[in-house]
Amino acid sequence: MILSMNTKLTTVFLGIITLIAMGAVLHILQTLFLPLVIAILFSFILAPLVCHFNRRIPRFLAVFLVIIILIVGLYLIGWFFYTSINAFISVLGYYQDRFNIIVREISQRYNLPSDMMEAFHLSNGLRSGLLSFSISFVSFAGQLIIVLFFVVFMLLENPLSEKKMHLAFKGSSRDRVKKIIKKINHQITRYLSIKLAISGATGFLVGVSLYFIGLDFYLMWAFLAILFNFIPSIGSTFIMLATILMSFIQFYPEWNPILATMIIMPLIQMVLGNFLDPKLQGNQLDLSPVIILISLVFWGWIWGIAGMFLAVPLAETIKIICINIEVLKPVGILMSSGRALEPVSEPYMDIEKDEKEHNEEI
Repeated sequence: MILSMNTKLTTVFLGIITLIAMGAVLHILQTLFLPLVIAILFSFILAPLVCHFNRRIPRFLAVFLVIIILIVGLYLIGWFFYTSINAFISVLGYYQDRFNIIVREISQRYNLPSDMMEAFHLSNGLRSGLLSFSISFVSFAGQLIIVLFFVVFMLLENPLSEKKMHLAFKGSSRDRVKKIIKKINHQITRYLSIKLAISGATGFLVGVSLYFIGLDFYLMWAFLAILFNFIPSIGSTFIMLATILMSFIQFYPEWNPILATMIIMPLIQMVLGNFLDPKLQGNQLDLSPVIILISLVFWGWIWGIAGMFLAVPLAETIKIICINIEVLKPVGILMSSGRALEPVSEPYMDIEKDEKEHNEEI
């Protein structure tokens, strides 16, 4: 009994040490592993599009066409983002001065302490944060060639995967591995596609709403809403608070546009983030909120801002792998939120249903 307990404790400690060591390696070799992980996620998103084009043209031409579309899209996004952030930074001093005037007026009206303004200095911290975010974005753009290189080979290799599984494994183990790979591929593709669609819809609604309200840099806020929507809770909350604060600075003492921003921004996040997203995802993204938080901290420590954007897809991937491997199934169950937990004797009961839904989506 004591020997068994010691063995379990040793296994747990070895697992923790291994996890820390892997984190250190991933952090040190960030320039290698980060483009690889991003390329894998891109390949999941782009694979259905390649298959669509492949029905009419050879696969290598389909991959070439998709890569051209990806390059043009990323270039336009990067150009727009960089110019918008720089334009916003250039006028940040004006917003700081106006904010100081508003705070001074409110403090005089309500007899608040005169040194209260020292706690509300926006420009330095916000400017440094935006510059840091912009530098991270430019740094990623510098690694884009490596990402595209990985994506091209992953998309070209895709048709050979099933043939390789057929040759590498035999009997029931071959079918088991093929089913696991198909299920992982389907669920990750579904998650990323739905998340991208929900993020795009969020950005569109934010941009249109802020345009009619009259908020400056509404396109920049729409783009940031799309980007930060990939960081659960924290990202959407940041965009919501930032736009409300900027509307207060721009429109005060006119309260109608401020109140409109205070109502519309939480409403968009609540409807799309808290209702539509879970409704579309169903139990496909059955992650515990604690696991999501730990993933954000862990991957944020390893890869910075980029790691926070990748945290949930990576956590979901790990959970899917664990839930389909008998030895690791308890880990997958502990990572889940518990909404979809039912006594399941066979982890592949819904494979055919998943494949049918996946084919209909493509």
